[in-house]
Amino acid sequence: MNIGRAIYALRKEKGLKLEAVALDAGTDSGHLSRIETGNRKPSLPMLEKIAAAMGVRASLLVATAEGEGISDAAGQPVNLGEADLSEESIQLRQHFRTLTPDNQRTLLEIAKVLNRSQRGS
Repeated sequence: MNIGRAIYALRKEKGLKLEAVALDAGTDSGHLSRIETGNRKPSLPMLEKIAAAMGVRASLLVATAEGEGISDAAGQPVNLGEADLSEESIQLRQHFRTLTPDNQRTLLEIAKVLNRSQRGS
């Protein structure tokens, strides 16, 4: 994974708007977008500003880009080399976190049933 994808994933996970992070980092949204898409590499000072704008340390962004540093809903580390960073998966994780613990357990049970039925097909 590249650093831009890690920035994008963490920004989406936190529900932050591109424009807001760019403004807080002292850059424009076009520049941040180019970083997130991998068309530009951020300098170390810019990486630190982006991280601060998202409320994390730059080391977390680097760790995330290296495949470390993101936890799942249960707080377990997720290896981003294996993680699904599609828009749908990011949205699912965002919505999952807003559910009550009882509803989270219910949703997990539903997912298990769907998975079993899919394997049986």
